Amino acid sequence: MSEANSTPPSQPSILESAKGADKQVMFRWFFFGVFAFLLYQLLLILSLFADVIVWAASLTLVFWPIHQSVQRRLPGRLNTPAALTTSGVFLLVFLPILFIAWMVVVQSTQLYPTVLDWITVFRTEGIGKLVGIMPPFMQDYWQSINAYINQSSVLSQFDLEQFILSNINTISLMVANFGAVTAGAILLGFINILLILTLMFFCFRDGERFLRWLFGIIPMSAVHAEAVALRVYLTVTAVIGSALITALIQGIIAMVGYLIAGVPLAVFFGVLTGFCAMIPVVGAGLVWLPIGIFVFTQDTSWGIFLLVWGFFLVSLIDNFLKPILIGSRARIPILLIFCSIIGGANVYGVTGLLVGPILIAVLLAFITIYRESYLD
Repeated sequence: MSEANSTPPSQPSILESAKGADKQVMFRWFFFGVFAFLLYQLLLILSLFADVIVWAASLTLVFWPIHQSVQRRLPGRLNTPAALTTSGVFLLVFLPILFIAWMVVVQSTQLYPTVLDWITVFRTEGIGKLVGIMPPFMQDYWQSINAYINQSSVLSQFDLEQFILSNINTISLMVANFGAVTAGAILLGFINILLILTLMFFCFRDGERFLRWLFGIIPMSAVHAEAVALRVYLTVTAVIGSALITALIQGIIAMVGYLIAGVPLAVFFGVLTGFCAMIPVVGAGLVWLPIGIFVFTQDTSWGIFLLVWGFFLVSLIDNFLKPILIGSRARIPILLIFCSIIGGANVYGVTGLLVGPILIAVLLAFITIYRESYLD
């Protein structure tokens, strides 16, 4: 009887268990292969809206405390608090940007006719007539430059008028394309603002539920997932909060420069400079540069003062003050913040100003988790 019980299992049962294991392995490879393919396709679809998603999520994090305050005053409702907070963001953030963009469009419409008139005059009557319609200070500079060129044995052989005539069509095309590119950029920016506001509404309304769902499917402990999320939150609020503080300081410094140079409406232009300082890439130069050039046409010394003041004190302070503020609030070394801002802008464009510091923050959070959980 014991011999019967000790007999080895039959050969078919071993084969069936092996086949079952193979099926599980095949299913696992098939499932995760399809899953990875679907995620890749989803990323391709969403890549068109990557900038919109990043800015909408970031602004939602910054204004989340305000949304919670509104929600406490309207308990039991989801759509109304989300709509009110989104409207507040539009009035505080996007309405000034739209106003500045409208001013740029109005001014840029005058650029092409002016340059076209100059080109027409140059084609018909030569460079002499073109110099005659220049402002007096530019005529003086032109006469000095022309005298220097005539005295030089090398430069006197260069025919400037013939050179301009040979490239006049290229110049006309560049000016025309500038107007078209500006109009296209303004239209695209307006569409992006609408998309950001729409996405922000849903982030305010469903953001908490989405985060709970996301934490539930991430193969990571809740403590670690919350630590990474906290790092991202601190970094985003630090980047945007530091941008606001830096813009305020730039506006004050610009206003002081305008007051010293005797610019009319110095306080108004200082406030406008502060608003423009929040616009990535171009920033405060949208205001102080045209004012400096205008003052330069009236008074050379004060114009040079404003241009130097704007470049070294108004615009360059952004490159030094912002990394310091972000690093102190996000608890990230200043050197890493500086490199992440510059490198992020180089790789991802304007959105890289946010993406760069966020990636550094997540990397540091993962390094901390690795050190605490996997290193003895």
